[in-house]
Amino acid sequence: ATYSYEGTYMQIVLRLDRAHPLRAVEVECTQRAGVSDARWRKWQRTISTMLLAQNGSLRDALALFKENVDRVFEGVEECPICYAIVHGTTRQLPKLSCRTCHNKFHAACLYKWFSSSQKSSC
Repeated sequence: ATYSYEGTYMQIVLRLDRAHPLRAVEVECTQRAGVSDARWRKWQRTISTMLLAQNGSLRDALALFKENVDRVFEGVEECPICYAIVHGTTRQLPKLSCRTCHNKFHAACLYKWFSSSQKSSC
């Protein structure tokens, strides 16, 4: 898959193991311009997580990944809990703002975090 946006270019290769879907899809960036190593590693983890969350649907995971990358270039900040902009399940943007840290979160992420961490604040 290739992605380009105003001087930024990425070529992503997805490799399926013979045991797919029992083994994770391998994600590799064969070419890129305008994307730092740190940002690419973060996006690589994100697309790997999306591939797992989409129950093996490569097309849906790539579409969700593209939507997240598009939103990065639009200036939308990611949710500090799941590190995605567009939530993988609800397809919502992070819009609940914390009064303490002023970060924006997905409602589903906050619900899961509050219910599993036994905390009610940042």
